[in-house]
Amino acid sequence: MVVTQGGPPMFSKCGPLRAVTVAVAVTSLFAISCGGSDSEETAPTTTETEIQLTVEAAAEGSVDLSKIENQLNEVLAEVKSLKSYFSENADGSVSFTPATIPEVKKDRTYGFAFPLPSTIEATYTGIASDEATTQEGTLLASAGGVSVMLLWRTDDQPLTPAESVVGSFEVLQQTTGLEFSLDSSGEEGFDIDDQSASYATFAAIEDDQRVGVALIAGWTCGNSGRSFALTVSGADPTAVSDSFFGLAEGFECGTN
Repeated sequence: MVVTQGGPPMFSKCGPLRAVTVAVAVTSLFAISCGGSDSEETAPTTTETEIQLTVEAAAEGSVDLSKIENQLNEVLAEVKSLKSYFSENADGSVSFTPATIPEVKKDRTYGFAFPLPSTIEATYTGIASDEATTQEGTLLASAGGVSVMLLWRTDDQPLTPAESVVGSFEVLQQTTGLEFSLDSSGEEGFDIDDQSASYATFAAIEDDQRVGVALIAGWTCGNSGRSFALTVSGADPTAVSDSFFGLAEGFECGTN
């Protein structure tokens, strides 16, 4: 789950670089030119002479090899740093060392449980007032290029899941200033804490290019009258999808 403390969902045209590449190129050149008959030895060709002079110069130390040595040292340093990503098993085999996953905690301040990594501090604000309450509020959090927004409100006649999705989408448009196109939507087969939920997937468009994606889900918690809308957005579809389903699966309606 990747979710920086801060403001509304934002999209970045450039995603984080998550790969390390080490390239080592070693080129060897051997040139030998022979001519004449078995009974006649020819003089060394230009190529042979150049090679001989180069070897002699290197032996005498007159050739500057510092640049090559520096490049080799840089490569060795990169290789050494990569060793930290691997560990040797008891049988002598080598395996990848998994990254440390931060502990996930559920915040129950407002009567429901919302999962977030312990390293992330969410920002809570009200909708009709400055402070969030159990009746209504907004949660904002982001990290690793993924932004999260959770809206909740309580009404005598609560919003339907589909209405919650539409309302959250309008907020997303206003806060990002981007154009969106609907990729897919549905009202069946998706539950959050055993509550039927609606969902929609949107593509963010800028200069006729896809610059991000947003997943939105809406649901109502039992007879509490409290409706929720979860929006997860970012430039990397995989990161957005993983975060969205992780948050949805960890949510608990709790008590009003």
